[in-house]
Amino acid sequence: MSIQQSLAPLLGKQADPVAAGYHLRELAAGDAPAAVAILAQLADDPATLQESDPAIIGALLRVVHDLLIKDRAEQTDSMLGSLEPDVIDQIDRSLPAEVSNRHLLLHLLSLQRTDKALRVLVQILNDRPPTDWMDAGLVLSPLMQHDDWSVDAVFPEVLKSLSEPALAASLLDLANYLVRSGRVQSHPAAGMLDGLNELLGEVSRRLAFFEENPRAFGDDVPTVQKRLGEAVALAVSLCDAVALIGDESSIAKLNQTVALRHRRVQCEAAGALAKLGDEEGRKRLVELSEDPAARLRAIAYADELGFGDEIDPQQRTDQATAEAEMALWLSQPHQMGVPPTSVEVVESRRMLWPSFDSPVDVTLVRFEYNLGDRCYSNIGMTGPATYTMSCDLADMPVEDIFAIYAGWHADHPDIFTVAADSFNEAQIRVMEGFQQHLQHLGYEDIRPAMLGLFLDERAGMFTASREGTECVVATDGLETIDHAIAGRNRPLGPADLFNLYKGRKMLRTFNS
Repeated sequence: MSIQQSLAPLLGKQADPVAAGYHLRELAAGDAPAAVAILAQLADDPATLQESDPAIIGALLRVVHDLLIKDRAEQTDSMLGSLEPDVIDQIDRSLPAEVSNRHLLLHLLSLQRTDKALRVLVQILNDRPPTDWMDAGLVLSPLMQHDDWSVDAVFPEVLKSLSEPALAASLLDLANYLVRSGRVQSHPAAGMLDGLNELLGEVSRRLAFFEENPRAFGDDVPTVQKRLGEAVALAVSLCDAVALIGDESSIAKLNQTVALRHRRVQCEAAGALAKLGDEEGRKRLVELSEDPAARLRAIAYADELGFGDEIDPQQRTDQATAEAEMALWLSQPHQMGVPPTSVEVVESRRMLWPSFDSPVDVTLVRFEYNLGDRCYSNIGMTGPATYTMSCDLADMPVEDIFAIYAGWHADHPDIFTVAADSFNEAQIRVMEGFQQHLQHLGYEDIRPAMLGLFLDERAGMFTASREGTECVVATDGLETIDHAIAGRNRPLGPADLFNLYKGRKMLRTFNS
């Protein structure tokens, strides 16, 4: 079947969204040459593309992008190089409104990195910029991973888009990278310093207003998070840019920025002030090293600028570093979004751990959010990874907390689960045997949840009750674990219990 025939059910007003899934799966089984042919066909019929279903086209762009970048084999790179930038330009001009994944087309131009591809990319960014700052970051990321492209093909023309909120931070990050890597002698935006200072002041005012009235950024959580993330990213990039340009005219706006409550922005502004020789910036960095959420960056800046000896040595201990890693992780937009009220190391051990050949330091950190009339706390892990479970671990024995994180971190093709509604006949028989074992132990109201397969072992996860208390139970016929779920706000679920089950076994085996 030709590419034209394969695409016909996906394009135009008559495309069936239900059938589209089947045809997209067929296309996804193709290769890089097929992806190039798909793009050429889309560019040849802009009118049909324009009237197509945005959801279907967005999915098609994802398929094409995946085919062109998967495994990055020699043939794939060759086919990517053969792709005409004008084809992508034509498609981008013709995409239906609200289509998703258009940034993936622009990413292909960045991956090409030829002068023509980059000039087309710059023109698209100036004419039709991305509307999401994370999408913009992906588009430009290849240019910070390679140095085989012409700076003149991008700068200064692309700086016309600095007024675009979703694009400004990524453009400045790229310009900052060029300075740090030594590819340019002066900052590409140095001639726009007055505008950068003014923009920094404006972003700082917006963030200050947000701190007083979070609803200023929107009425729903996703909108607020998007706009806050965009503003923070731009403030950070601006602080870095003006520090690299190195003109004292930026100090006033940086002093405005360093007064904000956002730890990351404070730290970047203080670092920029210190680079410009401002004593207050230097003092603020030393103060910020005492704040777990800002500690790691503050120490890094102080070391870089030659006054790291002014940092209290207690802020560099393993315990202080673990607390800082947890606070920083929790502060990320995709986690809690704000630093915890307090963090405290519960216990740290050096042990053999899943996926590591040698012993590693594993630290459990208790964190707390004081929310006025209520409090949220839990225990997270740092070391092999930084992570916190959504279920409440606060009252579990320390040995089991280490175990549940070890089970979560284990990654092996022979470790997986099968949900109860997907059991085959053999798995049903295995679970029936486990259920009978639990009945003999006195459990009642036993309901299968999932079967866990752990290398050569199998364990059943159930919900049940024992002595009138609802609980989740794991058993392999020899070892049985249960945890009460009644009356708990964030109880362990069956998947959490499987993590505990396999984590116990692995840590016993590794560290006996």
